[in-house]
Amino acid sequence: MGKKSVARNARLDQLRQEQRRKERQRALLIYGTSGFVAIAILAGIIIYSVIDNRSKSEERKVGYVAAASPAATAAGCTGIRNDESRGNTHVGTTETVDYQDIPPSSGSHDADPLPDAIRFYNPDSGIRVERAVHNLEHGFVVAWYDSELPDDQVETLRTAANEAGNRFIAVPWTREAFAGNQHFVLTGWDRTQRCTSVSADVVKEFVTKWANPPAEGATWDSPTASESGLAGGTLNVTADGPLDAAAAGGIAPGSGTMSTTPPSPAGATDGTGTPAADGGSAPNPADDPAAR
Repeated sequence: MGKKSVARNARLDQLRQEQRRKERQRALLIYGTSGFVAIAILAGIIIYSVIDNRSKSEERKVGYVAAASPAATAAGCTGIRNDESRGNTHVGTTETVDYQDIPPSSGSHDADPLPDAIRFYNPDSGIRVERAVHNLEHGFVVAWYDSELPDDQVETLRTAANEAGNRFIAVPWTREAFAGNQHFVLTGWDRTQRCTSVSADVVKEFVTKWANPPAEGATWDSPTASESGLAGGTLNVTADGPLDAAAAGGIAPGSGTMSTTPPSPAGATDGTGTPAADGGSAPNPADDPAAR
């Protein structure tokens, strides 16, 4: 073999070694970068999980107040506050509970909640507060309004109630007026939002968030409804006393209004809390095009 061939072969070996060295460097760079990216992603996931868990833990504590939405701010509402649990003992049908929170978002209550189908009760409907509190435990949203809420706001609430779905009830608070010029209050079990005016958007937001909360919420520091998803109670709602469901003739589904066929007894209501005429029948929504 000539000198030129030897030199050429040596040069080829040198080039091959250089190529293999570059390939090793490239592989190390690729593997190293991939490993760094994987570690960075894993670290990011861990950090996010820790922050998310801390945030969720904070949001489940008593006293936590979620930031008010733009709609809530416009309506003069607070953020939604996590309340202290006040128990869930059943009381007798004539027993009055002295609630610590005005209005209550939990506490002792009547064994019979208000019925599902009625969305709104007039100021003079005579509804027992204790029955509505039981609805809260079943995952309903209860909107309370006191005697100082202006009439036009009461009508706004009536309209909003008819559009809020079957897990919402608007109930008059006939005891002392609410403090702070906030005469309209939305509640879920252990959740409260106080407002100076009624907003259908705020009602919708609250219902979306707190109607039928998930079961795991019952274990939080500030619990959600422990009997979430259960139905309402019997149809014995009148201004003056119990009305047998059979005598009422049933409910027009989804209308929020009682539908009666036989004459209603004196003091019976049309389901919105408006007393029917003595000896007459409460209006049937099927006869009213606006109620269809």
